[in-house]
Amino acid sequence: MKKIFLDSRPMDKRAREDFYLTEELMMENAATALENAVTPYVFHESARYIDRPHVLILCGAGNNGADGYALARRLICHEFTVTCCVVDEPKSEVCKLQKKRAELAGVFFTDFYSLDDFIDAKSFDITVVVDCIFGAGFRQPLPPNAEAVLLSVSKIDCRKISCDIPTGLDALGNGTTVFKADETVTMGSLKLALYSDRAKDCTGKITLANLGISKTNFEHESKFIADAMLLEESEMVLPWRNKNNVNKGSFGHAVIAEGEKTGAANIAATAALNFGAGLATLAGVDASNSMSIMSSKELPSNTSALLLGSGFGRSNKDAKKYFSYLKQNMDIPFVLDADIFYYDEIKNFLEENCSDEKNIRCILTPHPKEFSVLLEKCGLGTFTVSEVVAQRYELAKKFAETYKGSILILKGAVTSITQWSSKENLSCVYLNPQGTNALAKAGSGDVLAGLCLALLAQGYNSINAAITASLAHTLASKKYDGSFALTPEKLIEEIGALK
Repeated sequence: MKKIFLDSRPMDKRAREDFYLTEELMMENAATALENAVTPYVFHESARYIDRPHVLILCGAGNNGADGYALARRLICHEFTVTCCVVDEPKSEVCKLQKKRAELAGVFFTDFYSLDDFIDAKSFDITVVVDCIFGAGFRQPLPPNAEAVLLSVSKIDCRKISCDIPTGLDALGNGTTVFKADETVTMGSLKLALYSDRAKDCTGKITLANLGISKTNFEHESKFIADAMLLEESEMVLPWRNKNNVNKGSFGHAVIAEGEKTGAANIAATAALNFGAGLATLAGVDASNSMSIMSSKELPSNTSALLLGSGFGRSNKDAKKYFSYLKQNMDIPFVLDADIFYYDEIKNFLEENCSDEKNIRCILTPHPKEFSVLLEKCGLGTFTVSEVVAQRYELAKKFAETYKGSILILKGAVTSITQWSSKENLSCVYLNPQGTNALAKAGSGDVLAGLCLALLAQGYNSINAAITASLAHTLASKKYDGSFALTPEKLIEEIGALK
């Protein structure tokens, strides 16, 4: 896992104070990192004097703009043309200094008033645009001149690179008009702003650059607590079978409470069976349509884990029965999904069964609409879907703090997994950005619920089940990245092929 921080400025300050790194030295390292990102896309020795590439750098008034001017000065050394667009006149002393140095080095300048004319004249020559307008300290709203510049450069077809954070994104990764980068070179540490749903269409490849000291020294764990953790493929622990003297009962009995939407329950059951559960049963039905999935009118006596909500319906008379079963069987882990969040009983149920951080046996898997309903049912506030998406980080932490015995998987372009940590006395957030738009299909969420269920049935603890299920779900989707053809059945097949 990699650490993610809401604000890296305290770490910048410590690097200057404890490691004697001057602001200018750190800025030179930032400019070097940007230079390394730019030059592969503009420098071609064979065409060096025939076709001189043009780099356009958008510079703000603060330290991000100063990075841009320092970059321009460095790029002049490569014998190609560099122009800085002065989006706003420098305000910080270091920005004024870096601009003066760029002027003396032979950098060209334009301003946002003349930018459209400049682009019209140079559009075929511009090879790279570098965004150095606003960085980690940006707060909404976006000033009109910056917004106008972003709209103008959006028309240029070339490589686009952002310094630290794409301009237009605030600290939580929200924004309306945002610079759309092919690569974001972020300085010193990973920022929370880079891992929002909105950011996923704007950051491109994320490259972490050091500012003159190692990542370990910069992030100093005894002084700075990460605001979130970035999940990587290595955190996925697949349920490989390493013993031979076993039977189907050795791998747990995954049970799904079926309701009015039988397709959703069947998808979840199929996913559970294909993710290692020894048995999968649909409860509350007379017969199953699958050769592999069993059925039972009542909950099997050997139930290892229960999924409640997938295809359940919002007025199922058996809801109270299942709630009562889970209350009476405190050793049975369970997954809550979809329709179950619409039940008025959910608040009392969570208070009675998901408040004990010493017995975490519950995973919830809502999408933003379901989470907005759940928050309201639990008395945690009324939020629109767009507000849930914009505030997902804080709302997920608030939920985990309220229900300390639960694991919340909040689905989205970037999926978050949140749990309460008594050790740290705060909500821990794990971010999974691996998913693709191919998952935007009915049934994908039922697959995820089934994966969580399978791992709980096989004895995984709740947080490890949530992390592995989420990673398996998203990594499998990459086989169909950008495809409209992914179905739950194909997704389950790809999950089975993971290694």
